[in-house]
Amino acid sequence: MKLRIVQKKKHSALIELDAGTRGTLPLRELPLQYPVGFAGEIGDGEWASLQQALEKRALNLLLDYLAKAEHSSHQCRNLLRRQGFETPIIERALHRCRELKFLDDARFAEQLISSYLSRHASKKAIGAKLREQRIPASIWEPLMQDIYDPAQAVGDLLELMRKYCIRQRDLPRAKLKEKTFTHFYRKGFDLADIQAAWERLK
Repeated sequence: MKLRIVQKKKHSALIELDAGTRGTLPLRELPLQYPVGFAGEIGDGEWASLQQALEKRALNLLLDYLAKAEHSSHQCRNLLRRQGFETPIIERALHRCRELKFLDDARFAEQLISSYLSRHASKKAIGAKLREQRIPASIWEPLMQDIYDPAQAVGDLLELMRKYCIRQRDLPRAKLKEKTFTHFYRKGFDLADIQAAWERLK
């Protein structure tokens, strides 16, 4: 097997094996026999030691990342991909974080839904954010049903609509209605909810 050590940034090195990128290590964690610039043949046992160091590094990066805030599996994958880690190492690190209860897409989805609802976001907009994070619908749709309160949503929309109409108060009423419906529909609110809020606004 052909090993190559390439400096990636000031304090880290990219580990390549047989021309494939396997991950990165801080320069201080490189074994003495494999300094930056090394290129040569290694055996299975030597690679196993380096691989173990890469696995540990990937896991530690994720643990630090998740200790700061809740993140999705998608965000965690992207973090490790940016560090050059190969897919098998990434997936094993994610699996270990799930075992330790540091990573939970359902918990992330619940927090995201609650956070966006507190900002009066539309149900459709929240669903779009969850899909961006590659959260399966089988996880977030039941949570949305439990957390989302249609009556509260109309009340929140009414408050947003009041503020919007105050800013547009010089418009004729017909034009104001048209602009209001268009504005909130583009933000993902259902037409029925927009109509209900408009009626209460009158």
